[in-house]
Formats: sequence, structure tokens, C-alpha cells
Amino acid sequence: MSAASETDESGDLTRPGETVCAWSIFPLTMIGCVGLAIHLHHLEVGPLVALLVPLGLGYLLVISGERLYPHATEWSRSHDDVATDVAWFLTGNSTGLALRPLGLLLAIPIGGWLSARFGSELWPVDWPLVGQLALSFVIVEFFHYWTHRLMHETDILWRFHATHHSAPRLYWLNANRFHVIDTAFLNLGFTIPLIALGADTRVFSLWIVASAIHGLFQHANMSIRCGPLNWIFSMAELHRWHHSRRERESNSNYGSNLIIWDIVFRTRFLPADREAPIDIGIAGLPDFPMSWWRQMLSPFRWSAIKEASTKM
Repeated sequence: MSAASETDESGDLTRPGETVCAWSIFPLTMIGCVGLAIHLHHLEVGPLVALLVPLGLGYLLVISGERLYPHATEWSRSHDDVATDVAWFLTGNSTGLALRPLGLLLAIPIGGWLSARFGSELWPVDWPLVGQLALSFVIVEFFHYWTHRLMHETDILWRFHATHHSAPRLYWLNANRFHVIDTAFLNLGFTIPLIALGADTRVFSLWIVASAIHGLFQHANMSIRCGPLNWIFSMAELHRWHHSRRERESNSNYGSNLIIWDIVFRTRFLPADREAPIDIGIAGLPDFPMSWWRQMLSPFRWSAIKEASTKM
């Protein structure tokens, strides 16, 4: 089957209003949700409200966009994956909360050392919040890029990261399909640098809002066109290639939110002559478990999974 036929109706934007939506929904939602979060922080309504209200709006828009303009009809139906993705959604958020004290414990002595060496005000607290958010993205992305890349290039770490690539389709809910060890690395990768450098709780809250909104769009089963923004953000058109069954295609586009470090280290991949595949997953491991509990145990049963897969 050709790439064009695999992508269903995704190659052309033919439905009423689809072109406008595809080109505008990501930047408008990101600007709107982040802007709303900043506004709520200025109103001092409380950190939880400033976090949850913009997130709720983002989820609503992405879920609605998937219903209106799906990228692939095949991805719109259940693949017996919803229960697993709900479990990972709950597990991932719980893990992030549980790791916050550990992040503080590790970051405080690092911050003390940095302050003693370079001065007490490393973080530009006088910058506008949007500027502080942009800076946090660039810094955190460096750590996330190399963590993600090592997950692909190191066998022991790939055993944990394979859970994310086991998704049989891309849609908003499996943006959180990560093993707890994977989640731990990613959470500490943004918590420790920001705490150590002196970013305050508003920056953390804004980073979570922006990163979550980006992750939803990155995995959304929605017609999305980013054009020049594909040189800034690691968005859906790039990330779909990262879920390819072909290793040379999936070992690319490692950025969680930004694509800049992929550009720097030459791992950005976005061919202009074909669409990303719809048939995604882990090549060579047809026996990889698909339930939450078995995926949780999968890194510790790796040899058995590989052996069973070779017999299928």
C-alpha cells in the first residue's frame, strides 16, 4: 500500500473549514491557553486554577478537533487501547506528583553550587513570564532531547521506552503512554534544571500547561499543518515519523516540545515527498504486551517477549 493511500484522507484538506482549522488550531490554542494561564497568574487566582483551567480548554479543543477533522479514519476507532491509555494517563500524572520531592532534594544542592559559583540570581526573574517560559523550553529540551535519544540508542533504556512506541495509533490520550521509569527521567529532566536555576512556581505551571498542550497536538489524530513552525516545534507532522516501524525513521525527531536540538544534532526528519505511515508500532516485537500491567512488567520480561515474538 502506498503512503498516500495509507494516510486515508490526510493528504488533502477537502472538508469544509478543514484548511483553516489545520493551519490555525495549534498556534491559536497554544497562544490562547498560555495567555490565559499568564492572565490567571497575574490575577493571583491560585496556582491550581491557573493550571487546570487552561489545560481543560486545551483538552476540549484537541478532542473536538479529532472528531471534526481526523487525520486518519483508522486511528479514530478503538484498537482495544483506551483502557491501557487511561491507566498510563493516571500512572503518569501520579508519578510526576510523587517525584516532585525528589526533584527538590536533587536540585537544591545543585542550585546552591551554581549560585556560589555564578551569583545568586541565575534565573531572569525580571523577564516577562512569556520570556521565562521560552527560556525554560530551550533549557529543558536539551535534557529531554538527550534522555529521549538515549532511550532509543541504549538497549536497557529502550526496554522502558518501548511502551510509548507500542501504541497502535496516535490520538490525544496516548500522549501519556510512558512507563513509570520513562516518566521519571522526563519529569526529573525538567524539574531539576528549573529548580536549580531558580525558576519560580509560575514558570513550572506555565511549562506544564504549554508542554501538555503541545503533547496533545503532537499525538492528535487531527489534520494539522504547521509549515515554518515545524522548524521550531516538534509537532504532529514530525512526531508521526518518530512512531514509524522503520528504525531509521523512528530514530529521529527526539524533541519533546521543540525541534531545535534535532536541528543542531541533525536528527530532524520530515520528507517532503510522502506522508508519515499510519501502520505504526514496534517492528520485530509482535508479542509486545498491550495491557497496562503487562507493559509495566515488560522491561523485566524482555528476553521472554523477544523469544515469543520470534516464534510468531
